Amino acid sequence: MDAQEYSPHYVQINELYIDTVVIDETEFITLWCFTVLDDEYKFAYLGCDFCQFNQILIAAGEKGKEIALHMANVLNQPYDAPTLIPIKEQFDEYLELTGHDIVVYEPLAVEDDFEDFNEEDEDLPIEHLFGGKPNKTQQKYLIYQLDKLYPSKVFEPEKIVSEELVDCFEDDSLELAQLYYDYLNAAENGYSESEARQVAGLDKELFFRMARKAADLWK
Repeated sequence: MDAQEYSPHYVQINELYIDTVVIDETEFITLWCFTVLDDEYKFAYLGCDFCQFNQILIAAGEKGKEIALHMANVLNQPYDAPTLIPIKEQFDEYLELTGHDIVVYEPLAVEDDFEDFNEEDEDLPIEHLFGGKPNKTQQKYLIYQLDKLYPSKVFEPEKIVSEELVDCFEDDSLELAQLYYDYLNAAENGYSESEARQVAGLDKELFFRMARKAADLWK
Protein backbone atom coordinates (compact mmCIF):
# COMPACT_ATOMS: atom_id res chain seq x y z
CA MET A 1 0.00 0.00 0.00
CA ASP A 2 1.35 3.40 -0.94
CA ALA A 3 2.22 5.65 1.97
CA GLN A 4 -0.03 8.64 2.40
CA GLU A 5 1.41 11.82 0.93
CA TYR A 6 2.68 14.11 3.67
CA SER A 7 0.81 17.40 3.79
CA PRO A 8 2.46 19.91 6.13
CA HIS A 9 0.36 21.79 8.64
CA TYR A 10 1.42 25.43 8.46
CA VAL A 11 1.62 27.64 11.53
CA GLN A 12 2.28 31.38 11.49
CA ILE A 13 4.27 33.06 14.24
CA ASN A 14 5.14 36.74 14.52
CA GLU A 15 7.78 36.76 17.25
CA LEU A 16 11.04 34.81 17.29
CA TYR A 17 13.79 35.09 19.90
CA ILE A 18 16.85 33.03 18.96
CA ASP A 19 19.07 31.87 21.79
CA THR A 20 21.47 29.43 20.11
CA VAL A 21 22.46 28.47 16.57
CA VAL A 22 23.55 24.86 15.98
CA ILE A 23 25.67 24.04 12.92
CA ASP A 24 26.49 20.49 11.88
CA GLU A 25 27.98 18.86 8.79
CA THR A 26 24.78 19.22 6.74
CA GLU A 27 23.38 22.17 4.81
CA PHE A 28 20.78 22.71 7.53
CA ILE A 29 21.06 24.46 10.87
CA THR A 30 18.91 24.33 13.99
CA LEU A 31 17.81 27.35 16.00
CA TRP A 32 17.02 27.04 19.69
CA CYS A 33 14.54 29.78 20.32
CA PHE A 34 11.44 31.09 22.00
CA THR A 35 8.26 32.12 20.25
CA VAL A 36 4.71 33.11 21.16
CA LEU A 37 1.97 30.57 20.49
CA ASP A 38 -1.53 30.71 21.96
CA ASP A 39 -0.51 33.84 23.89
CA GLU A 40 2.29 31.94 25.69
CA TYR A 41 6.07 31.99 25.32
CA LYS A 42 7.22 28.52 24.29
CA PHE A 43 10.59 26.94 23.60
CA ALA A 44 11.00 25.56 20.08
CA TYR A 45 13.58 23.96 17.84
CA LEU A 46 13.44 25.59 14.39
CA GLY A 47 15.17 24.00 11.42
CA CYS A 48 16.20 26.02 8.37
CA ASP A 49 18.84 26.08 5.68
CA PHE A 50 21.63 28.66 5.43
CA CYS A 51 19.73 30.70 2.83
CA GLN A 52 16.72 30.95 5.13
CA PHE A 53 18.91 31.83 8.10
CA ASN A 54 20.49 34.58 6.02
CA GLN A 55 16.97 35.93 5.43
CA ILE A 56 16.43 35.93 9.20
CA LEU A 57 19.68 37.83 9.77
CA ILE A 58 18.75 40.45 7.16
CA ALA A 59 15.26 40.81 8.63
CA ALA A 60 16.75 41.29 12.13
CA GLY A 61 18.48 44.52 11.10
CA GLU A 62 21.69 45.77 12.71
CA LYS A 63 21.83 42.98 15.28
CA GLY A 64 21.47 40.48 12.45
CA LYS A 65 24.44 42.06 10.64
CA GLU A 66 26.54 41.82 13.79
CA ILE A 67 25.72 38.15 14.22
CA ALA A 68 26.29 37.49 10.51
CA LEU A 69 29.89 38.73 10.90
CA HIS A 70 30.34 36.51 13.94
CA MET A 71 28.94 33.52 12.06
CA ALA A 72 31.32 34.21 9.16
CA ASN A 73 34.29 34.17 11.54
CA VAL A 74 33.17 30.83 12.97
CA LEU A 75 32.63 29.24 9.55
CA ASN A 76 35.94 30.50 8.16
CA GLN A 77 37.83 28.42 10.70
CA PRO A 78 37.82 24.67 11.39
CA TYR A 79 34.90 23.83 13.66
CA ASP A 80 33.47 20.74 15.29
CA ALA A 81 30.18 19.24 14.17
CA PRO A 82 27.91 20.06 15.79
CA THR A 83 29.02 23.53 16.86
CA LEU A 84 26.86 25.62 19.18
CA ILE A 85 26.87 29.40 18.83
CA PRO A 86 25.19 30.82 21.96
CA ILE A 87 23.72 34.12 20.80
CA LYS A 88 22.20 35.16 24.13
CA GLU A 89 25.37 34.29 26.01
CA GLN A 90 27.79 36.06 23.66
CA PHE A 91 25.69 39.11 22.76
CA ASP A 92 23.74 39.53 26.04
CA GLU A 93 20.41 39.40 24.24
CA TYR A 94 18.41 37.18 21.96
CA LEU A 95 18.43 37.67 18.21
CA GLU A 96 14.95 39.13 17.93
CA LEU A 97 12.77 38.91 14.84
CA THR A 98 9.45 40.74 14.93
CA GLY A 99 7.45 42.57 12.31
CA HIS A 100 7.49 39.54 10.02
CA ASP A 101 5.08 36.72 9.27
CA ILE A 102 7.13 33.58 9.95
CA VAL A 103 5.48 30.49 8.48
CA VAL A 104 6.61 27.12 9.82
CA TYR A 105 5.31 23.59 9.66
CA GLU A 106 5.37 20.75 12.14
CA PRO A 107 7.41 17.74 11.06
CA LEU A 108 7.49 16.47 14.63
CA ALA A 109 6.16 17.29 18.08
CA VAL A 110 7.32 15.32 21.10
CA GLU A 111 5.45 15.16 24.39
CA ASP A 112 7.39 14.39 27.54
CA ASP A 113 5.97 13.38 30.91
CA PHE A 114 7.94 14.86 33.80
CA GLU A 115 6.22 13.05 36.69
CA ASP A 116 9.34 11.03 37.47
CA PHE A 117 11.82 13.78 36.59
CA ASN A 118 14.95 13.98 38.73
CA GLU A 119 16.04 17.58 39.18
CA GLU A 120 19.69 16.52 39.00
CA ASP A 121 19.13 15.10 35.53
CA GLU A 122 20.38 17.57 32.90
CA ASP A 123 19.56 15.52 29.82
CA LEU A 124 16.77 17.83 28.70
CA PRO A 125 18.10 20.57 26.43
CA ILE A 126 15.84 23.28 27.76
CA GLU A 127 17.10 22.67 31.29
CA HIS A 128 20.70 22.63 30.19
CA LEU A 129 20.30 25.80 28.15
CA PHE A 130 18.20 28.03 30.31
CA GLY A 131 18.71 26.71 33.82
CA GLY A 132 15.03 26.75 34.69
CA LYS A 133 13.14 24.09 36.58
CA PRO A 134 10.73 22.08 34.47
CA ASN A 135 7.00 22.05 34.71
CA LYS A 136 6.43 18.62 36.29
CA THR A 137 3.15 18.12 34.52
CA GLN A 138 3.21 17.55 30.79
CA GLN A 139 5.21 19.75 28.45
CA LYS A 140 5.39 19.81 24.69
CA TYR A 141 8.70 20.41 22.97
CA LEU A 142 8.01 21.93 19.58
CA ILE A 143 10.05 21.06 16.53
CA TYR A 144 9.38 23.21 13.47
CA GLN A 145 10.78 23.63 9.99
CA LEU A 146 10.90 27.14 8.53
CA ASP A 147 8.96 27.50 5.30
CA LYS A 148 8.89 31.23 4.55
CA LEU A 149 9.19 34.61 6.20
CA TYR A 150 8.11 37.96 4.84
CA PRO A 151 7.27 41.41 6.23
CA SER A 152 3.95 41.54 8.05
CA LYS A 153 1.05 43.31 6.45
CA VAL A 154 -0.44 45.26 9.34
CA PHE A 155 -4.12 46.18 9.28
CA GLU A 156 -4.39 49.87 10.22
CA PRO A 157 -8.01 51.06 10.11
CA GLU A 158 -8.88 54.74 9.85
CA LYS A 159 -12.40 54.60 11.20
CA ILE A 160 -15.18 52.19 12.11
CA VAL A 161 -18.70 52.21 10.72
CA SER A 162 -20.70 52.22 13.96
CA GLU A 163 -20.26 53.06 17.62
CA GLU A 164 -22.08 49.86 18.59
CA LEU A 165 -19.35 47.79 16.97
CA VAL A 166 -16.73 49.82 18.78
CA ASP A 167 -18.39 49.17 22.12
CA CYS A 168 -19.10 45.47 21.68
CA PHE A 169 -16.65 43.96 19.25
CA GLU A 170 -13.83 46.38 18.58
CA ASP A 171 -11.00 44.16 19.80
CA ASP A 172 -12.41 40.97 18.29
CA SER A 173 -13.19 42.59 14.95
CA LEU A 174 -9.72 44.10 14.74
CA GLU A 175 -8.16 40.71 15.46
CA LEU A 176 -10.31 39.06 12.81
CA ALA A 177 -9.46 41.78 10.31
CA GLN A 178 -5.75 41.24 11.00
CA LEU A 179 -6.18 37.51 10.38
CA TYR A 180 -7.75 38.33 7.01
CA TYR A 181 -4.74 40.50 6.18
CA ASP A 182 -2.46 37.62 7.23
CA TYR A 183 -4.39 35.46 4.74
CA LEU A 184 -3.99 38.06 1.98
CA ASN A 185 -0.29 38.39 2.74
CA ALA A 186 0.27 34.64 2.62
CA ALA A 187 -1.61 34.38 -0.67
CA GLU A 188 0.51 37.17 -2.15
CA ASN A 189 3.64 35.35 -1.04
CA GLY A 190 2.98 32.14 -2.93
CA TYR A 191 0.66 30.03 -0.77
CA SER A 192 -2.40 28.46 -2.34
CA GLU A 193 -5.89 29.53 -1.23
CA SER A 194 -6.26 26.65 1.26
CA GLU A 195 -2.67 27.01 2.53
CA ALA A 196 -3.04 30.78 3.00
CA ARG A 197 -6.19 30.26 5.04
CA GLN A 198 -4.39 27.64 7.12
CA VAL A 199 -1.46 29.98 7.71
CA ALA A 200 -3.83 32.67 8.99
CA GLY A 201 -5.85 30.26 11.14
CA LEU A 202 -8.94 30.71 8.97
CA ASP A 203 -9.43 27.10 7.85
CA LYS A 204 -13.10 27.08 8.82
CA GLU A 205 -15.37 28.80 6.32
CA LEU A 206 -17.32 30.63 9.04
CA PHE A 207 -14.17 32.18 10.54
CA PHE A 208 -12.96 33.14 7.08
CA ARG A 209 -16.23 34.92 6.26
CA MET A 210 -16.22 36.67 9.63
CA ALA A 211 -12.66 37.85 9.11
CA ARG A 212 -13.44 39.15 5.62
CA LYS A 213 -16.50 41.02 6.91
CA ALA A 214 -14.51 42.45 9.81
CA ALA A 215 -11.92 43.78 7.36
CA ASP A 216 -14.76 45.32 5.28
CA LEU A 217 -16.32 46.97 8.33
CA TRP A 218 -13.14 48.90 9.12
CA LYS A 219 -12.20 51.61 6.65
